[in-house]
Amino acid sequence: MDDNALVAKVINGNVDSFGILVDRYQKIIYKMVLRMVGDTETAKDLTQDIFVKAYEKLDSFNSKFKFFSWIYRIAINETITWIRKHPHHDQLQNLENLAADDHYSDRPDRNIGMLDLGMQELSSDYRTLLVMKYYNQLSYEEMAEVHEISVEKVRSRLFIAREQLRKILVKKGFLNYE
Repeated sequence: MDDNALVAKVINGNVDSFGILVDRYQKIIYKMVLRMVGDTETAKDLTQDIFVKAYEKLDSFNSKFKFFSWIYRIAINETITWIRKHPHHDQLQNLENLAADDHYSDRPDRNIGMLDLGMQELSSDYRTLLVMKYYNQLSYEEMAEVHEISVEKVRSRLFIAREQLRKILVKKGFLNYE
């Protein structure tokens, strides 16, 4: 059953249909939130809050658009709001210490830690785009729909986001070229 039919069923009183939507999108929403906040427990809590908010606002969903784009936009907004209220200076310090650790330097996941460190320093708008493209593998068209901007604007902002991330990684000594 497609998303719009499930939404209609929920609005007409079939609450169980919302569970299908949760099952369908919970993993991708959680992955996005986790990459944005960097903490599993916070990501779990935020993901739950996002679906509660979506359920509460389901009657405002416009069926001209995709449900996925709508709930992903809610997830982005909720996550950015949380980030602004809870700066993660301690988390960044822990990541820096881990990345500088000699024993850690030989581990294959070191690059992921360095990338996460750089991502945390980006503005939430640029971080969101990078997470959508490289962690959730969304197309430019899907990203444009979620952000309600053109595909060209998505491409342009992604270019800027990648450049800013590269500069952050160079500044921290994780990349050797400028």
